[in-house]
Amino acid sequence: MARLLMLFLVLTLAAGCDSDGTNPFDRDDPADPGDPDGETPSGDIPETLAGDVTRVRYDPADNTIVVEGLTLDATPFEAVYSRAPALEANVPGYRVYTAQDDALDRHSTAFAAQSNNSGAVRAGVTVTGGPRNRFFGGTYYERDGGFRPPAGGLVTYTGRYAGLTNVGGSGEDLIPVPGGTNPELIPDQAAEVTGGVVMTADFSDNSIEGNIVNRSLEGTPLPSLVLVRTDIAANGTFFGNVEFDSRHPDSGDNPVGNDIGDYGGIIGGPDGDGLAGSITLSEFDGLGDQLGFENEEEYGIFVLDRCGTPGAADPLGLCASVN
Repeated sequence: MARLLMLFLVLTLAAGCDSDGTNPFDRDDPADPGDPDGETPSGDIPETLAGDVTRVRYDPADNTIVVEGLTLDATPFEAVYSRAPALEANVPGYRVYTAQDDALDRHSTAFAAQSNNSGAVRAGVTVTGGPRNRFFGGTYYERDGGFRPPAGGLVTYTGRYAGLTNVGGSGEDLIPVPGGTNPELIPDQAAEVTGGVVMTADFSDNSIEGNIVNRSLEGTPLPSLVLVRTDIAANGTFFGNVEFDSRHPDSGDNPVGNDIGDYGGIIGGPDGDGLAGSITLSEFDGLGDQLGFENEEEYGIFVLDRCGTPGAADPLGLCASVN
């Protein structure tokens, strides 16, 4: 089990490695989390969002990853990852990596992206599929440099959402099992969730809120989410609650005030031109299991550009409507 967990952690790091060799998931010597000029403090990622993700290091010269596990075994473990470009059409804007040692081992999926303008913020998510009654998952986000917020006023960020669940998905990346294999032993490939994100930050009173809309679980529409208003800390991080959107018909009864998960993130880049964050959900198909899922869970990430900044993407077509 320790080895399987470590393999899952490997994918998280691999997802964030850019072609220039930078490693967005290397947790080295964090600066004082109260220092707005310091690097991103790894301790700022809340435990509920980090999940099983811990310290990871990537060597671009030989494409190996060294992982120091938090759970079960602290011994470093080395493994090779593989990019899966054929799966990237399923999650536009994100790179996809997968791993599976053999046909009966867990399958791991990872997504990662960085902001399109200055590239100062990035995030990654990793989830293993079943079997054996458990799944492992977690998220990570960070920025380059310190926090320099825009001048006071409202700022809009937009981008795409990519999530992974404990529900079995399409399975096209699984290694085929021999005929006659007991179905209880066959691994799952984690099902993907996509959507669009818009967040509004007010740097006059240091608060932020948002929405995740157009959510889909591999073609099945899901209720939209509200990222409930929360504070922006002095170092540009934030953490808050997630609810189903009361305006969505599949949210169930009385979603307002009914906490279904957490979200958090970090703002970075020149004049706060990028935002990266993640969510974790204890359910995703509406209060009362509107779509029939039970005990469902989800980890996801969003990497957003500030509207109006050079190089910013606007996949929702919203920036023309804001300042």
